[in-house]
Amino acid sequence: MTLRLYSDLAHLWPIISPPEEYMVEAQEWLDVIRGSLDAAPTDRESLPTLLELGCGGGHLLSHLTAHFITEAVDISPRMLEISRQLNPQTLHHLGDMRDVCLGHAFDVVAIHDAINYMTTEDDLRAAIATATVHLNPGGLLLLAPDCVQETFEGPRVVEWTKEAEDRSVTFIEYMGKPRPGSTTVESVFVFVIDEGGELRVEVDRHTGGLFPTETWLSLLEEAGLEAEYIQTNAYEGGFGGNLFVGRKPPLP
Repeated sequence: MTLRLYSDLAHLWPIISPPEEYMVEAQEWLDVIRGSLDAAPTDRESLPTLLELGCGGGHLLSHLTAHFITEAVDISPRMLEISRQLNPQTLHHLGDMRDVCLGHAFDVVAIHDAINYMTTEDDLRAAIATATVHLNPGGLLLLAPDCVQETFEGPRVVEWTKEAEDRSVTFIEYMGKPRPGSTTVESVFVFVIDEGGELRVEVDRHTGGLFPTETWLSLLEEAGLEAEYIQTNAYEGGFGGNLFVGRKPPLP
């Protein structure tokens, strides 16, 4: 099923979720990374390298490009184009986080909320395997799912309105109540677009993964990483605030 937010409705992404709203989370990530990697470099040429899998529109990435040599992967050509415009210094690749192979490794691999679209343990295992292959020894993997099973309560509704030069967009997300034993949760996205008093309504449906904390940690360990869960600040609507960190052992 085509997800409209990442295809014909991708142009709404910079309006409903603008880059400046990722500043706090990006700083939290920087603090975690700096606490694990070696001392800060002295010049641009010696910056650490970072790969973001599932970069979307590159909004979080835009706060990291000054601190890393960056590359990015996404499965949506339209979202990649948005990210290219925002992050022209970043090398972008079209690919699926479950099987993309770039042929070189990075000091940091990050998967933000795109990890939500891994809806089975096999999907999640594949994404973690891809990330691990792309990690240098001693490197760091960051995963940031919106929800974990133990703390999620559905149904939930969140909504907000954002203004652009020529329109306003009200975004409404309804997240259902997961079925017992399920590792997924379904969402309905509603976009109310007001263009000079002319209203248009668009609807999109998404399915996200919902796993217990132990599954995240055990799959990281299965991939040979030292696993840690860090609670961070949740964002609007109570989503986020989950950061799973995997450290690849250094060479002997």
